[in-house]
This record gives sequence, C-alpha cells and structure tokens, in this order.
Amino acid sequence: MDGRKLQLKMFTVIVDLDPRLIVPLDYTNNSVGVAKIALGRYNATITPRKGAVFVNPGGPGNPGVIGEDYDIIGFDPRGIGLSEPQTKCFIENGSREAFSANTVLDRGYDVSPNLTDSYNRFHLIETQRDANALDQAQFEVCAQTMGETIKYAGTTSVVRDIDFITTLLEGNDSLISLYGFSYGTIMGQYLINIFPDRVGRVVIDGVVDVNLWANKAPYQQLHQWLNSTDATYEVFIAECTKAGPASCALAQKDNEDPKDILDRVERWIDGLYNAPLAVPNAARPGILTNGRARLFIEGGLESPTGWPQIAAGIGGDAGRRRGGAKRREHAGARRPRALGGVVQRPAAVRAAQARDDRRRGPGARSGCQYWPVTPPERYLGPWNKTLSNPILIISNTNDPITPLVNGETAHGYFPNSSALLVQNGPGHTSRALNSACTVFSTRAYFADGTLPAAGTVCEVDESPFPPPSDSTSSHSSATGVAAAVVDSKTRVLDYIHHMSANKLHRAYGPS
Repeated sequence: MDGRKLQLKMFTVIVDLDPRLIVPLDYTNNSVGVAKIALGRYNATITPRKGAVFVNPGGPGNPGVIGEDYDIIGFDPRGIGLSEPQTKCFIENGSREAFSANTVLDRGYDVSPNLTDSYNRFHLIETQRDANALDQAQFEVCAQTMGETIKYAGTTSVVRDIDFITTLLEGNDSLISLYGFSYGTIMGQYLINIFPDRVGRVVIDGVVDVNLWANKAPYQQLHQWLNSTDATYEVFIAECTKAGPASCALAQKDNEDPKDILDRVERWIDGLYNAPLAVPNAARPGILTNGRARLFIEGGLESPTGWPQIAAGIGGDAGRRRGGAKRREHAGARRPRALGGVVQRPAAVRAAQARDDRRRGPGARSGCQYWPVTPPERYLGPWNKTLSNPILIISNTNDPITPLVNGETAHGYFPNSSALLVQNGPGHTSRALNSACTVFSTRAYFADGTLPAAGTVCEVDESPFPPPSDSTSSHSSATGVAAAVVDSKTRVLDYIHHMSANKLHRAYGPS
C-alpha cells in the first residue's frame, strides 16, 4: 500500500454530527497527529454533475457564479474558524482587541500634515518601535498558549488538505477546481504549482503576488501592494463628485471640482493630528486619531458599495464624524481582510507561513521574527509549472490592496495557459461591484473551459453612489441580470458555516 492510500485509510474519518474531516496534521510525518477541517458541501442541482469547486471563506460560494452543475465545497483553512488546530493566542490573558486598544495597532500611524517637519521621522520611528514591541509580546503570548501547534497552519498544508479532500470525495484521478479570491488567490497559486497535473477549473480573483508573499521582506512588498491605492482613492473622490450631494455626503454642490472635496477630506484628516476627536458613545469609547481616520478610509476603499457610508462618516458636522468612523471601526463594519485570517489570530497564522527573513503580508509592520517555530514544509516556488488545464485570472483596474499589476504578473507566469480578465471598476475583487460581463465570463469558463479573449475588459453595471431612488434596487438592466445571477440562491457559505456551527454546538455543546 503506497503512502497516499495509507493516509486515506488512516485519516478519512468523519464523526457523526461533526462536519469536520480528519486529515494528517503533518503530511511529512503521519505520526504527529491529526487536523480537523470544517467543511460543508452544497450539492449540484442539475445533471450531469461536473464535479466540485472549493471556495475559500468569504469567496463567491454561489451557484450563480460557478454553475448549478457543480457541488460547492466551503471550508475553513487550518487555523481559521471551526477547523483545528485553532489559533487562539489570547485565552486566559484577555482578547487581542483589549491587547491592541489605544496602541498603534488600534490607532494606526499618525502623520503630521507638515511632511517636511523633522519631528515626523523621529515620531514614525518611535511608533514603529512600539509596533515591534507589541508584535513581540503578541507572538510570545501565542508561543506560551499554543507551543508548536501553529506551525502546522501554513498555506502549503492548506493546499495539501485540498488535494487530500479532493481525492477522498472525487477519487484518485480527479482534477481539483477552486474559486479563490484575495487570500484564496495565494491558495490557488500554491495549488496549481504544487499539483500542476490536477488542475481542473481554477479562478483567482483579486490577485496577491505569490512570489512577494512567499519570498520577499515587507519593505520589498509595500510598493506593489499599494500600487493602486491612491488611484482608488481618486476614483472615490471622482465618483462622489459625479454623484453630487444627493448621494454623496461629502459633496456640497453638483458638478463640484473634485479637488475641493479632496481638500476638505485632507483638512479633516490633518486636523485630527493636532486635535483628535473624543468618541464617548462608541461600543468602546476612545478617540478618533489621524491614523485611525486613514485606516477608516483605506479599509473602506475595498468595498465601493459602502462608499456612501464612508462619505457620511467623514462628512457633515463634527458630531456625525465622531459617531461615524468610530462606530464603524468598533462595530466591525470593516470586514477583516481574508489575507489576515480572523480578528483575534491573524498574526499567528501569518507567522506559520512566513519566510525565514520575517515576511508578514501587506503592512508596514513585521512581527514574524519573534515566532519561534518553522513549518514542516514551505513551498517557495517555482510559480510557472506546466498546467493540465488553463486558469482564469480576474483583476480590477483600481483594487486598493491587490492591484492589476499582480494579475498581470500571474498571467505572465502562464502566458499560454491562462487568461486575464480585467474588470473596469474600483474595489477589492470583482465582487466589489456587479458586472454581468464578468459573471457570464466566469460561468462560461466553469461550463466548458472557455476563456475570455486576450484584452477582455468587463465594465461594471452599478455606481458606488447610486441615485437615491436606485439605492435599494438595481438601476440598469445589466445590473438586474447580474444581480439575479449572483443572488439567485442564499449565499452558500453563510449556510455552510451556519449549519456547521449548529452541528458543532449539538455535538460538543457551547464553546
């Protein structure tokens, strides 16, 4: 019996009422123990069935985008959600939110309006030192709480889980299909290069540069991570101008010069440097600082459908601003990026995947030099293996955290076995705004492997600032078509995670 069959025999145990699959904790050493992968499956509703498509948490999870002839498998990667090992660093010693409160991790980096002020450099260096010390403390807490367990939560192990689960559910010779967005594009690029002969239908949407992620230090990544951030900010201002005061709270008149709106926003941000605003009525009272205001705007750029709320949060009088940004920050309205995992444990998960010289993903800070363990296996490339089937790559023209250049880089790895579809719109991933063109192109690819022609650009069918009469309904026939497709069924992952949580509650009681 070969090692793969032995692994399947030893580990593919599904416990009644427990929607978690038992897999090897360490694929290089079966004796280490097991991991439990939480997953749910939404079965195809039409025949003939074409197979299963994996979707990462927060991904499309919807038959309307992928096709009703596929099963959709949603799962929590190791270290996330209901899967085990779980990365719970802060248990008896409080929460990560309490640990971060009113520190640079919470307040952001305050920057003086006077960029030539010599104090600016000194202040930023001191702030960075504080951030480093906080990172070190956080990682030491993780080490005390979890020991070496976290080293088994890296992306390479996650991709081997996908391979293992596919073999179990679909058979030894089956191909692997995946729709990955954001962090899921890292999973996708690892997958197609570790298992190039098993590539079925793979879509990566909102692409991370996987070579930067795996092999470069943060200071070598930031320029590319932020390649389109300013451009997306400019689109935010321009769309506000186009919408006027009826739809954008930052606009004061119709056809206003975008520079006037930009100047008002910048004055508001700069004013917070010398005079932070007290926020007594938030879920966690505190102050609104210059740094937090920037984080508020930067995070909001990812989701254009929320731009009216961003504009309302920073527009109007001081009282509205106090409530707006601060309430949003602490009520959880800014969705944690898929790149960072979940709220309490992103740093530990990233540490398990970090390169030896302290890679930590998108951010000015790095803390993985303080993590005391190394994963048993880390894939570092190459990233241009010969694939069994071509893949589809999707990038927006103005994505604030995964810019179009990343999609172009990924396409360059596979010039003859991939297509790059560009969605002409702002936001993070093609899901940021509806596009019937993108949806139908994706469905065609999953249906029979048809790829969009070289140079294909899909327009979006909705505005970030819809007219008031259209704010609760589709405002073009194309948008109506896209919405009907995308919203044709209840979001599958919501259903999957709801049912999984209920099953775990019944099996084990409340956590």
